[in-house]
Formats: sequence, structure tokens, C-alpha cells
Amino acid sequence: MIKIRFKIITGFLILAILLVISGLISIYELTKLSDSVNNLLVDNYRSIDFSKQMNYSLGLQERAMLLAVNGEKEKARALFSNAVSSFSENLLKASNNLTIPGEVNRVDSIAITFSSYKVAAVAFIKEPMPSLSVYLNEIQPHLQLVRHEVDELLTLNQQNLNSTVTFLEKSPYRTILPGFIVVITSVVFSLIFNYMISYYLLTPIARITKGIQGFTKYRRPYEVSIETKDEINELNETVKNLILTKSITKKSE
Repeated sequence: MIKIRFKIITGFLILAILLVISGLISIYELTKLSDSVNNLLVDNYRSIDFSKQMNYSLGLQERAMLLAVNGEKEKARALFSNAVSSFSENLLKASNNLTIPGEVNRVDSIAITFSSYKVAAVAFIKEPMPSLSVYLNEIQPHLQLVRHEVDELLTLNQQNLNSTVTFLEKSPYRTILPGFIVVITSVVFSLIFNYMISYYLLTPIARITKGIQGFTKYRRPYEVSIETKDEINELNETVKNLILTKSITKKSE
């Protein structure tokens, strides 16, 4: 026999479980979203910074070659060597931070064009009398090609950063949707639970009350039947026995 208390507790327990599930799903989605966005942002910012550092190194290399043209060879060689090391270091960091589509091709293009440029630039720096004409016509076009490839990598990561912002604008719906679904489910379940309380508890009690009033006021036979096998049914059977006992007692008097 299923007790009324058990039915009520079960109903509220199911409702509580639904709310807990909703909360857990929302927390999971928020945590997942936070980690995902954080990783995207960190990787993008790193690649953007590496690209800016490479561009800065190219600027120093350009200055070094102009110093060489101006006759300041020792200063030019030291500056050029440090700038090339800095460029290579940032290029290596960029190659270890490949996280978005197309980034591999961009980094490979930078490495290829820089390798070709570096051969010509090193030979130019080592010349006894570097010529401005040679620099402008032979070296600078190579350098501009490298700079173009670095700018392409920078643009790619900036565009992906914009995509991340768009992703952030849409992502809250991912956390709202599970909670919204569970809220609707909870409302539907509450209506069903309310119907069950009315059907199994309130309506039988009303029928028993009406049956007792019919017997006490109008001496009508008490013929209330309860379909469920619970405390309400026990109450109904007790009332039947009480009325039957009272009727037998009156007849014997």
C-alpha cells in the first residue's frame, strides 16, 4: 500500500531533483564556457603579441642596415644580430601556439620568406661598403614581404578575436537554455502533481465528507468507494464501519 506521505514526498523530491539538475547543468556550462573562452583569448593575445614583436624586430633590422649604409658597421651588426635572434625566438613561440585554422600556413610562410630575406640581409651587412641602392632595390623588398606575412598572421588572430567576441555574445543562451527547459518541465510537473493531489487526496476527502453529511442530515446510505489503497481508503473503511456500527446500535435500541 502506497502511503499518501510517500506520494507527496516523492513529488517534491522529483521537483527538487529537477531544480538541482538545472543548477548543475548551468554551472557546468558556465565553467566550460569560461575555460573555453579563457583559452581562446589567451592563445589569440599570445599570437598577436608574437606578431607585434616580430614586426618590431624587423624594424630594428631595417635600422641596422641603414646604420651599415651610414658606415656604423659594428653597431649595425650588433643590432642586426640581436634583432634576428628576437625575431627567430618569437617565430618559434608562434609556431608552438597554433590554435586556429590557417595559422600553420601563415607561420610557415613567415619562416620561408624570413629565411630567404635573412640570407640576403646577412650578406648585405657583411659587405665592406653597403650600398643604399642595393638595400632599397634588393633587401627592402624581401623585408617587406616578411613584414606582409607577419601582418597576415596578426590579422588572422585579430579576426579570430572578433569571432570570439561574437561567440561570447551568443554563449549565454547555452547556459540559459538548460535552465529554461528544466523550469518548463518543473511547471508541467507541478501541474501534474497538483492534479494528483486533487485526485488522490482532496477529491476523496470531499466525497467522504459529502457521504457523512448525507448520512447525518438525510439518513442516506453511506456508499462512498475509494479506488486507491492508502490512508484515505483506510479512513473511508473506518467511516463505513463507524456508520454501520451506529446503525446496528440504533436498530437494537
